[in-house]
Amino acid sequence: MKVFKIILTLFLLGIVTQSKAQFEEKFYFPKKEWREVKIPYSEEFIPVEKDIIHTVFFQPKSTPKATVLFFHGAGGNISTYMYMIEPLVANNYQVYAVDFRGYGKSSGKSTHINIVEDIEIVFSKMKENKLIKDSKLLVYGASLGCQIATHFTNKHQDEVDALILDGGFASFADVAKLYAPKNVHVYINKALGNMYPSKTEIKEIKNIPKLIIHGKVDRSIPIKQSEIVFTNAQKPKAFFVSEVGHLNALKIETKKVLKEIDKLLTIRH
Repeated sequence: MKVFKIILTLFLLGIVTQSKAQFEEKFYFPKKEWREVKIPYSEEFIPVEKDIIHTVFFQPKSTPKATVLFFHGAGGNISTYMYMIEPLVANNYQVYAVDFRGYGKSSGKSTHINIVEDIEIVFSKMKENKLIKDSKLLVYGASLGCQIATHFTNKHQDEVDALILDGGFASFADVAKLYAPKNVHVYINKALGNMYPSKTEIKEIKNIPKLIIHGKVDRSIPIKQSEIVFTNAQKPKAFFVSEVGHLNALKIETKKVLKEIDKLLTIRH
């Protein structure tokens, strides 16, 4: 995966004295180009400080089963994740997707800190939508978005009905260490160790149903990363082992994944 190869390159060059903020930036690779989206949607531009956050709301043709709050990964933007969003909408989920700062039509530059702050503002705005207000809420994280999804769910346990983590990792520090030499692991822990690690925060999420998805042939993030998170998660929980690669389960094993997502709505908590 491009982001982690760059991290490795930086460390091999001996660039280990940069600030934590600079180091964080190595995780974000936004794309501004907006691809054609073939299904209907509405969009909103939410002001945060001097920037704007672009959100897109997709509605199914029939009455929605629930609302999915979707957080994308380190690269691309909402339009490049339509291969994941479209199957959800086709299965009668309405999807509220967020582009972090600098992604797609959002302005500014993402950091670990401003993303979680921005999501709080976006969520407050989202709840004003009458079509969302009374529906069940499923939080869906894709890859890097899993860290955001877990942190958000931990903070909003009274408002979230289920958590889905697809192709995620145990923590920012853990995944960076996978691709960096051991002599800089201490530095990585100092820089990233306390940045809302999923493997720790998942322990605090009680009663909420959790679905963790990961491909056993994922060449970007080893399945072991999600296994750590799953082990630490409280019940109810399920692990869907995909036969395909990184973030491809919804695209290729669509019916199986949607069946697992539908099950989340039947679990009382």
